[in-house]
Amino acid sequence: MDVATDTGAPAPTALELTAPADTPAYLSTHDAAAVLRKLRQPKTNDTDTPDPSARAMTAAPKPGHSASLRAFTPVFDGLRTRVNALMESTAVDAADDAAPVDAQDPGAKTEGTDPGATELSPIEPPRSWTKEDKELFTGLPRATQERLAERERSREGDFLRRQNEAAEKLKGLAAKEQAVEQARQTYEAALPQLLQTLQQQQAGEFADIKSMADVERLAREDWPRYLLWDLQQKKIADVTQHMLAAQHRQVQEKLGQFTEFAKRQDDLFKEKVPDMLDEAKAAELQRRALAVLGDLGFSEAELVPLWNGHKELSLRDHRLQLLIRDATLWREAEKKAKAAAVKPVPPVQRPGAATPRQGTDEARVQHLTQRLEQTGALRDAAALVRARRAAR
Repeated sequence: MDVATDTGAPAPTALELTAPADTPAYLSTHDAAAVLRKLRQPKTNDTDTPDPSARAMTAAPKPGHSASLRAFTPVFDGLRTRVNALMESTAVDAADDAAPVDAQDPGAKTEGTDPGATELSPIEPPRSWTKEDKELFTGLPRATQERLAERERSREGDFLRRQNEAAEKLKGLAAKEQAVEQARQTYEAALPQLLQTLQQQQAGEFADIKSMADVERLAREDWPRYLLWDLQQKKIADVTQHMLAAQHRQVQEKLGQFTEFAKRQDDLFKEKVPDMLDEAKAAELQRRALAVLGDLGFSEAELVPLWNGHKELSLRDHRLQLLIRDATLWREAEKKAKAAAVKPVPPVQRPGAATPRQGTDEARVQHLTQRLEQTGALRDAAALVRARRAAR
């Protein structure tokens, strides 16, 4: 049914758009939007309708347009709706992409990420620092902590490297010192033999030179031989001087070692005998010890150099053997005395059955009481008083 015949007035004819001849039967969204743009391109002077697409669809048809494409109008309306929806979604996506990070959804920003994955582990302060320095280190910014930790690692590495180098040098120096000490000991040990050899050579070559007159005669009569004798004398004097210096050094070194030994032994003795810490008790013990050593045969003139390490004493000395024997016997006697004091001794008892003393006293008091009641004598009364006192 036609609208014009129903209302009695001619109905406005819808705009008929003619699709191009090469339009395919099926159009995608992108192709439909392109066709629609081409159909909207014809110019028009109508400015009443603000929307160009609405104006194109509602404007009156021009004469000569074919009405064969009226059936395509719903199709183009659906395509236009889809294109507008696509354009709106594209604008929304672009606005979301252009939005700042802080304005986006926090859930969307952290979605798909592990919060612990990006968290940095704390930096430990150097172990050599004090507690206060470590507490200050924990309050510093991370960049400062990293710089300080790296600097400390570098410093410690350099310190360890220098320490190892110093240890290697010390090892080398110790080996060299040991070699030098061994060579010195060998040289000092050979000095007496060298001196003896030089003296024997002089005695063989210059056997006729025995006094200063012989030396003077040799200087006047045989000058070249005198020079040889003088050179030999200088060699002997030089070796003798070196040997004396070596002996003096050995004595000083031995005294130094003995001083350290004596101090260590005195400390150990005081640790074993606490009474030696008291000066009075120590002096009394020294006096008694000197008396004991004097009885064994040691003189004071002999004990002083022995105590200071100037002389040595062997354990084979008969006086030391006596001292060791007395100490051994005294210790054995002390052990026997302790064992005898600990052993219990049972009390001595008379033969026969033992009678309790308390029962005997009570029985005597009763007997004397009965006797006094019978006799009334003064002697029995006195005996009763004595019995009661003994019972109490």
